[in-house]
This record gives sequence, C-alpha cells and structure tokens, in this order.
Amino acid sequence: MLSRARPVLCLALAALCLAPGRALQEAPPPGPNTGNLIEWQGWSFRWSIRPRQGVVLTNVRFKNRTVLKYLGLEEIFVPYDPGEPRPEDSLDGMGINLMELQPGKDCLPGTQCWMLNADGKPEGKRVLALHEESTGPTYMGDLGRAYGKMLVVWSASKLGDYVYFIRWRFRDDGCIMPDVGLTGRLNQVRMGAAAPDGSIVGRGPLGENVFAPSHVHNFYYRLDFDIDGPRNDELEEFDHRQKTPARSPDSTDGWAPVLEEGARSLNAETFRSWRVADTVSRNPLGHPRSYELVPGGTGMFRGAADEGIAQADLWVTRYKPYEFPLSSADLRPFRQAMPTYLNRESLKGQDIVLWYAMHVHHLPRTEDWPAMPVEWAGFQLVPRDFLDSSPLKPE
Repeated sequence: MLSRARPVLCLALAALCLAPGRALQEAPPPGPNTGNLIEWQGWSFRWSIRPRQGVVLTNVRFKNRTVLKYLGLEEIFVPYDPGEPRPEDSLDGMGINLMELQPGKDCLPGTQCWMLNADGKPEGKRVLALHEESTGPTYMGDLGRAYGKMLVVWSASKLGDYVYFIRWRFRDDGCIMPDVGLTGRLNQVRMGAAAPDGSIVGRGPLGENVFAPSHVHNFYYRLDFDIDGPRNDELEEFDHRQKTPARSPDSTDGWAPVLEEGARSLNAETFRSWRVADTVSRNPLGHPRSYELVPGGTGMFRGAADEGIAQADLWVTRYKPYEFPLSSADLRPFRQAMPTYLNRESLKGQDIVLWYAMHVHHLPRTEDWPAMPVEWAGFQLVPRDFLDSSPLKPE
C-alpha cells in the first residue's frame, strides 16, 4: 500500500530529448523496465514521459500476472464539423506541454496525494499526480458490504487553447479505467451569425455574437496486451444476438475469434466489446484468462475516405518492435503510420496489439464560454475470468 510518508516508487530517469521548436529526438519504444515503479494493492506498473504521448505506462501487472506491456494515448485528432480544420492536437507534444501541478491545490481534498516531477521525485516542476481514493461501496447484499479503493494517476497537457487531463484509474478489483478530461477555451471561434454546424455561445466586447463550431475529439490508444505472458493471446469479439422475430430463436451470445490483422467497428445493437484472451492460461473454472475492452465515448466517427484512422474503432496487429509511431523506430505520426501496419497477417498464437479509438462529439453550449468546464470521457479494461474468484471481501 502507498504510504503518505514514502510512496513505493522505484526511480529511473525519464529524459525528454527536446530541440528548439517542434523538432524532437524521439526516444525508442519504452522497454519493460523503463520508468518509475508503482506498486499498490496488487498492482504494479511503471510510468514514464514521452515527448509526444506524455505519460505512458509499461509492464502493467495485477496479482502477479501480466496484463499489459504498454498502455498509452497515441493521438488526439480533432476534425471540425464545417470540414476544416482537422488538427492533430497531440503533434504539439503531450509530454512537451505538460502543465505544472500545484501541491495543496490540485490534490483532491481528503485523499492521499503525491505530486512528482518527470524523474519521479517530489520536487521541482511537478507534472504527475497520484491519488489514493475510495470508490465507496462496491457490494451491498446478503453477504454484507464491501468497499473499494482506486489509485488515480493523472497529468495535464496544454495543447493550443485546450487543456487535456490524461488520467489512468486502477481499482483494487482489477479494473483499469483510462479517461480524458477536456477544458480550457473553445477553439476556432468567430464573431458573427449562427450556422448549422455549431452554436452561439456568448457575446463579444461590442455585444456581437460569438459562434463556436462543433467538432469531434478522437482519442487513439495503443494497448499492447500480454495476458499472463507475451504470447498465446488472441482477440475475441462479443456480440449479443437479440431474440427477435427477424432472427432465429436459437441465436445466442458469443465470442468470435478475430483471426488476422484488421479493423473492427462498434455495434450498439449487439453491445459489441472485445477481449484479449490467453489461449493457454485458464482459471480454476476452465475459462481462458482475459481482459475485456468495454468501449466508451459518445458515438462513432467516420472521416474522409483518405483518413485511414477514421474508418473503424479498433484495429489489431501483430506486435513488431518497429511498429511504434513517433519513435526512433517509426518517425511518422500515428495518423500516417498505423494504417500501414495492417497486413492481414495471422494472429494465431501471436503477441497482439490493439489500437482503440474513443470518439466524443462536442456541440458547444452557453456554459462553455469563455471558460469551458471539464468534460470527461473514458472506457474500461475489465478482468474477465482473469482472476480465480471474486476480488471482493464482504464484511
């Protein structure tokens, strides 16, 4: 458990190699022992800061079993509804533009809180915060009550007029909840009349209308799973087949393996989700140990035909060390690089990587001007038969 006096942190240098302007010497992909070690309530992982991606996590383990080799937010693509502009906010560098956090102000009241610099030390410019928080009741029933905790790891990056909170929440029941908060000032605003692709959000200094166009925030994550080890993983897709007159009464829910590299789309009608399962390791009930990706966001986005990353919601590839955008292995940005990794190679018995897109449409409102309250969006990574029994201990 984290101690208020001395959190369990093993320190390693998380150097940022910066050159003037936007030019960078990109670091290589992080290895399993890169960064600062955190151990808490059965969890262990390392965090480090990359110039473009900001805070990334490696070697994520729960209850002494491997879950992920790497977890990071790779890209923020923000196309505006009028058609232009279509900025890639993260190219400014989420790690380069980390905001300084203020101890005593940015900590949540009543929580255990630590604020650290890029080297994992509680001094100088502090850019990463750790909170230990209560989740409140996690069970209430005939067996009594159970209460949970979570460790919250977060940072803030100022990209243009927006500030993005990048947050990773680890619950003591094995769930990981990545999410992003958006705040700051609305971008691309103009003075003038209303239009169908946005809203009047306020008045200018002379009483004129302030118009803000609507837009979509697309958050692209790289999830390199290693369920109970680096190989023998497979991606499976879940669909709930509702029993309706149009379908056979024998239709059943099921997990279907995805056998080769490719793109997958959300399906609200079938409650679609995905899991990465180990084909060898099984729990005492005989189920394959797995982690399920439960989608988040507020909808789907499909962009221009030549925007490969805007034609699906999940992509799966075989792990290759040189398939890592914005690094010395591949200098191209995510938007250009990731579609070229899809070669329809077999995934059977391989080490696989998921690239997941979470979409949030933002129609500005009066309350967003001139200072926009934070809006959160997230998804979940949930243990599915990964554990041997329920993690709850009712009182």
